[in-house]
Amino acid sequence: MSASMMLGLHSKTWSASRRACGYGALFWGTAYVFLGGAAQAADPQDAALKKNNVSAQATPDEHKASAEQKAYTTEPDTPSSVENLVVQGERHKNATTDGTGSYVVKGVSMNKMLLRLNEIPQSVSVLSRQQMKDQNLNTVDDALKQVPGVNVNLYGDGTAGITSRGYSMAPQFDGVPSTGGLQMAQQFDIAIYDRLEVLRGPNGTFQGSSSPGGSVNFVRKRPLDNFKAEGEFSGGSWNNLHAAADVTGPLLASKRVTGRLVLAGSDRDYFYNKAHDRRWTAYAVVDVHITSNTTLSMNATGQKNDTTRFMGLPRAANGSDLNLSRNSFVGADWGHTTSPMYELGGELEHRFGNGWRARLTGRHRVTDTSLHYTYLNSLAKSAPTGNFVVANSSVNEVYNGADVYVTGPIRVLGRKNEILIGGNYDSYLETDGGASINSSRDSSLGGLNIFNPVISSAIQPAITTMYREPIQQAGIYGSTRIELLKSLHLLMGGRISFYEYKYKNISKGTPYVVSTKNNGVPTPYLGLVWNIIPTVSAYVSFTDTFTPQSAYGPSGRLKPDLGQQLEGGLKGDFFHHNLNVSLTGYRVIERNKAIVDEDGSMNCGLTGTGVCYRAAGKVRSQGAEAEVVGRILPGWDINASYTYNDNVILKDSTPTLEGKAYAANSPKHLFKLWTHYRFADPEQTKNVWSVGAGVTAQSSTFGTTRTVTQGTYVVANAQVGYQLNPKLNITVNVNNLSNTKYYQRLGNLYYYNYYGEPRNFMATVRSVF
Repeated sequence: MSASMMLGLHSKTWSASRRACGYGALFWGTAYVFLGGAAQAADPQDAALKKNNVSAQATPDEHKASAEQKAYTTEPDTPSSVENLVVQGERHKNATTDGTGSYVVKGVSMNKMLLRLNEIPQSVSVLSRQQMKDQNLNTVDDALKQVPGVNVNLYGDGTAGITSRGYSMAPQFDGVPSTGGLQMAQQFDIAIYDRLEVLRGPNGTFQGSSSPGGSVNFVRKRPLDNFKAEGEFSGGSWNNLHAAADVTGPLLASKRVTGRLVLAGSDRDYFYNKAHDRRWTAYAVVDVHITSNTTLSMNATGQKNDTTRFMGLPRAANGSDLNLSRNSFVGADWGHTTSPMYELGGELEHRFGNGWRARLTGRHRVTDTSLHYTYLNSLAKSAPTGNFVVANSSVNEVYNGADVYVTGPIRVLGRKNEILIGGNYDSYLETDGGASINSSRDSSLGGLNIFNPVISSAIQPAITTMYREPIQQAGIYGSTRIELLKSLHLLMGGRISFYEYKYKNISKGTPYVVSTKNNGVPTPYLGLVWNIIPTVSAYVSFTDTFTPQSAYGPSGRLKPDLGQQLEGGLKGDFFHHNLNVSLTGYRVIERNKAIVDEDGSMNCGLTGTGVCYRAAGKVRSQGAEAEVVGRILPGWDINASYTYNDNVILKDSTPTLEGKAYAANSPKHLFKLWTHYRFADPEQTKNVWSVGAGVTAQSSTFGTTRTVTQGTYVVANAQVGYQLNPKLNITVNVNNLSNTKYYQRLGNLYYYNYYGEPRNFMATVRSVF
């Protein structure tokens, strides 16, 4: 939806919001009524392998000025909250993207100092709420597929592995780093998020133990101080249904208390047989303006899912494609994953004056995952028969995290400098167990038709051993931005990290064994940004990486890997901040990186059922990235990127692998494009057509076994939209226009090979009230 349309809607809803003031109950009642009619109106605009197959990384508006808001802002050049930041040179602009109608952001919050993109000497991209709407993106996986340089590798149960520059990525949630919660983890519906901030490259200062892949900061929607309600309903191929409703506004006449409620749900089949997914998400947040300078925010999120567990298709003995039908399903149809998640969060922010502010954020998440499924572990040459494994897994996870920092300006010799001091704590407690049974123990699992195996769901191996595995990490960090000259800024910072992983066999009552412990590990950071002209800057940066690994080899858990990255590039800010352009080059050297054993062994880890890894002696990742995002002409938005990545093993215990790429499903060349055009002046809000188009193209890749390969492929998508009036918009998306047959992810000879979706469509109706 265009920015002008949103302004029009806001002006119309302003009177409604004033009528709503003082009636907090009316807010929630409206939410109930709205949800009842959401489907009729809409807005213009591996854990058993997931947990046993562990990751290689130890991870676990434009501003609306009003009399009331001005009353809360005693210092107009200071943000009233992290979501209402003031960007240098612009007053009353905020980082929030919802309602701006733009793909461009005014600032980034994951670096705490709230800088513009061209003030950050690293590669940062932001996926805005408007682009999510334009592309009808409903899942985190689909959203991250649009981000430059990011690879999304699905695991057949609603989870995925997220990588960049040949490394896994780590999550943050509203700026709080987390051990886990991104790799091979269920995700909340994208409807609850305002934006996704993605930093590619090491983020050791704010993330803590973090691989060079980078971080994804999930920024939730916040309440507005004027009433607004919107909803959407989508339906498409393979009974793919999705609905969402979002209601926000003041809960008191003074507007000192505001709230927001988001409900979303999906129910879908897949293009392959026998698979189904059903999930719902609820998110509620309340902001309390305790004083004009202090805001307390509290939120709660819950999600439940029931998803078929599909382990993918096999390949021929030599790794070649068997050219199976894309709707093929291998395994028992009763395989499933359930993973209910519940999260509580809070934030307290205070502005001291003179640009100084402090922020304390905390989160508590609990997930309880159950998996029961089958997968193929051998395939006969002469017939579509093979032997199966039945696996059973139970994983309970508790995440606790807190982040606190103080930041503000200091003037030295007449120059404005900024300083940031903070610390964070992250604990992750996993209680898990797994068991499997194969054809050597149960003959009924051998010699079965792989497409229609008769496997009883009663074959559920008993979990006899449970482990308790706490991970704790903490760190103190600091950063300063020094104005050497008006056009030259030096950024210096770093972190001192403390990390401990231990485990114990709770079934046997044995004491804890400290497996990994690192104290006082420094990760320094240095960056320089030179504004060549006001709209173009050049930068260079250096940072260290420190990554404790959760990967296991046959002899135990692998040691942490250490590395460094050197990065430099150009960033441009054009057309009155409506178009951002960046060009980046980087080089990463890392030692002891975990790489999956190519034989596909799954007898490692504490349970003896996890994927086996080994440590490479020394690896290098280098490449270049180019990105263009924003508005080229009125009504014409674009997000285009090209990524070149050359990752290679420099030294290894297996000399034959030296000189070869190490990162599976990581193409050397990756191009992504999405563009959207609206055939009307911004003021026109009735009978408006729009069109969109997208292309993803990538070069050849290999799977977790090097003999499993795939050549270059291109997938194109298109969209047509029609805005009937300011409150109602309809769009139709057609994906994979040419019906290209390709693999969206490659694995080994027996599983984790997934075809991409054939040609399909999705129609969406949105409305705003």
